[in-house]
Amino acid sequence: MTSRLAILIVLLAIPVVANAHAEIFFPKLFSPAELRTSGFVLLNPDPLTANVSLYFVSSTGAVLGSMASAIPAGSQFAHLGNELFPEVTANGWVYVLTDTEGMQAFWLSYNDDLTFLDGSAANSYDTIGNDQVIPLVAGQTELNVINPNFLTLTINIRLFGSNGELAASISRNLSPAGAFQAQVSDLFPSADITLARYVRIQTTLATIASCAVIRGYLVDRDSAVINGINVSNRTQLTFPHVINGGLGAANYTTILGVTNVSASSQTVTMNFKTDSGNVFTVTRTIPPGGSLRDTASGLFSLPLDFQSGWMDVRSTSSIVGFAAYADTVGGGIAVVPAGRSESNIFFSHIANGPPEWQTGIALLNAGSNIANVEVYALNASGGLLGGGANVATARFTLQPGTKVAKVIDEFIPQTQDVNGGFVYVTADVPIIGIELFYPRDLKVLSNVAAARLVPGVAYRPPSP
Repeated sequence: MTSRLAILIVLLAIPVVANAHAEIFFPKLFSPAELRTSGFVLLNPDPLTANVSLYFVSSTGAVLGSMASAIPAGSQFAHLGNELFPEVTANGWVYVLTDTEGMQAFWLSYNDDLTFLDGSAANSYDTIGNDQVIPLVAGQTELNVINPNFLTLTINIRLFGSNGELAASISRNLSPAGAFQAQVSDLFPSADITLARYVRIQTTLATIASCAVIRGYLVDRDSAVINGINVSNRTQLTFPHVINGGLGAANYTTILGVTNVSASSQTVTMNFKTDSGNVFTVTRTIPPGGSLRDTASGLFSLPLDFQSGWMDVRSTSSIVGFAAYADTVGGGIAVVPAGRSESNIFFSHIANGPPEWQTGIALLNAGSNIANVEVYALNASGGLLGGGANVATARFTLQPGTKVAKVIDEFIPQTQDVNGGFVYVTADVPIIGIELFYPRDLKVLSNVAAARLVPGVAYRPPSP
């Protein structure tokens, strides 16, 4: 076993060659048992082979396991945790060091009976911060906080309800390269967790990465994962996919959450724009530190028939938010943060094959100019399955204020019966996208976070 000093030596070496390296933090503590049913995906869009070192780091900052690999240009690396770290016997988090700059990464956990399934994007230095919000606390909420720094860090954790703080804040100390995990209900035993809406985690000396794993919310068995969101001056949130009502054998519910992280009360305006062109608008006043959570149906008094569209939220001061999608018949749920517009988007996984997987993608043009869009599907080695260059249905225009939502093989028929690989979407104006995958019975539902192409990295799908 390597001492904690080893990971610190690795970390301390980074600034010397920062322009040629990237660091990735998977913001959850995994038990050895969870490693057996947790997958880790790295996607290298760089035009060069990426040399990667992966470390499994304990909650006190000790390196418990490590491995190295080379990921060819434009290809994907996907392994179960116990394949990467077969000898570990204690909980830990996964740290990745690579000599390329554009690496994308996400993780996914499930159980043997496939009654729960979800994961989240990994973090990098441009997605962590010293003031983060976990925007959804409900049911059983497991909080994870990672300290990717060279110093002992004190974190301050606060629990909020719809009208403000619910309990006295608590503090925890994290070792250098250490981590923390606990149920929110255990952290705040005097609070009524049924009234809880979100958690805020703050530090003063350095930045953190965080996530929450949520079970028992809206559905009985499936889990949902959401990363901590940095508090910023963001005053507009866009959710590219909102669905409500019965469709076939499913009954969909979309829960929308908006949190006022400012010190003053503010009024937010929410617009739901349906695929058929109808617009529903409501305003709500949220107190300082308060949070709004409601179904799309409840917020907008939607008709009883199936509704599909997208939503934006506008405010005068800082807000954060999420959308939770659930099928109350099948039992699946997934939680997605508000989207961001990008001209180049990666979805790092395809599940569209046996025994019954499907992958759905929604793309929204929230801007004022027509978007010319191309969708590409690549196998794990970076080979082209099909895309906008040779498949007519994979290239299309999106009018301003409109979205398209389809199963991936409706865009690219060559993805039928494909499990593995990744998706690349490019447009001539910024658009917003989400990907969800699920079995046909919708008993579980998972978000695959949209990842942007890092500025300065050139990616081009292979020619047909």
